[in-house]
Amino acid sequence: MNRVLMGTVVTAGVLLGQPKPVEVKRVPPPAEGVPSPEKYPFGKLIQTLEADPPPPVALPRPVVAVEPEGLAVEKDVLLPENARDALAVGKAWMSEKHTPAPGKDGRVLYTYGSGLPTVVCAPLRVCVVELEAGERVVGEPHIGDAVRWIIAPAGAGQGEAVTPMIVLKPKQAGLDTNLLVTTDRRAYYLRLISKPEEYLARVAFAYPDDEVRKWQVHLAQEEQRRKAERDAVQVSPVESLESLYFDYRIDSADPHIRPVRVVDDGKKTFIQMTPDAAHREAPVLVVIGPDGAEMVNYRVKQDMYIVDRLFERGALLLGVGKKAQRAEIIRGTYRGKLKLKGDPYATVGAKQGGLR
Repeated sequence: MNRVLMGTVVTAGVLLGQPKPVEVKRVPPPAEGVPSPEKYPFGKLIQTLEADPPPPVALPRPVVAVEPEGLAVEKDVLLPENARDALAVGKAWMSEKHTPAPGKDGRVLYTYGSGLPTVVCAPLRVCVVELEAGERVVGEPHIGDAVRWIIAPAGAGQGEAVTPMIVLKPKQAGLDTNLLVTTDRRAYYLRLISKPEEYLARVAFAYPDDEVRKWQVHLAQEEQRRKAERDAVQVSPVESLESLYFDYRIDSADPHIRPVRVVDDGKKTFIQMTPDAAHREAPVLVVIGPDGAEMVNYRVKQDMYIVDRLFERGALLLGVGKKAQRAEIIRGTYRGKLKLKGDPYATVGAKQGGLR
């Protein structure tokens, strides 16, 4: 006899001490509106997909730009003959053998303008390019690879003697680019290469053109100086004839030290000697001043004594003591005594040479 207790089916044997019956749970009926799995034939669907794979999905085609009619974009341009010649000249200059020279403090010297200087740098190292002292960099340097190279300015010194420097640091090895640095004096065009470990710490330049220019300036200054001296020696008779004074008395018994003539232009006195005087020992010029005999500033050019002042009385002395040779010169305006007590030139007779 079965009984239903609390919704559970229990046989009568439970009540009589028989084994505990298995509890059976009721399955709730499916909710309304939800289809049953038996309605979907998944097995057949899988077999169909395995037998006939789906067709490939068509991707959208890329859009290709259409060139306008009559406009053809060339990948390369045919160079004219003069451009090819220019490239050959440029390549010859860049490949020109440019032997560097050692400089001070570890500098490697390149000759400016002779070939393409090459600066070798390495990562984690600093390369320095030194320019000429007093030179000023104009604008920012231009480099072909501004991403993988670091460029920074620097300088050494003070005032007009500052030496400008360009500091280079590559970020990696195996780089090859070029650099343009413009200054107020010249333009520097360099090739930059980065190596794993090899590098040049300091690179500088020698300037042979500047040395030639310095010599040219020096020689021009020397020529101007010599011309001024020649102009001082030569007296133009047309311009200075009225201002020349010729009235000089010359007293000498020795023809070798006797002047040919003495003349002044109101500012300077010119004493012309014989032509062979340039090959002989030059006498010393001494003048009589307010305090007696004194030396005077003068210079000798060939056979001409040029005195930068006027004097009333003087003498050319050669030798010392009683054996000294003398040629006395007296201006026509002199109003003193011709015969003085003692020898007025004795105190300076031993002072040969003067200022010439």
